[in-house]
Amino acid sequence: MIKIELTSAITVYLFLGLLILFLWIFSEARKKAGFKVKNENYLWQCPICLYIYIDSSGSNISRCPMCGSLNKRNDSGYNIIEGNKSSDNKEVQ
Repeated sequence: MIKIELTSAITVYLFLGLLILFLWIFSEARKKAGFKVKNENYLWQCPICLYIYIDSSGSNISRCPMCGSLNKRNDSGYNIIEGNKSSDNKEVQ
């Protein structure tokens, strides 16, 4: 049988408990962080196949990875973040 002092056993027990608690809190914080998009201009929706994709090049023209069509920014597309048509189209009063 392994001989161990009571204070050493309590120290190891508390250390392991705190380590497990820290790892649990850290993993929960990572789950809540989620995926964040830097800018709404990175999200594109293809007007042909309606595929939503991310293009971080920052150019005004993007190629849809699903159907291969070329898409122009704010040209009859959707602003994915707001869920509306692009803001360039103004209402006539």
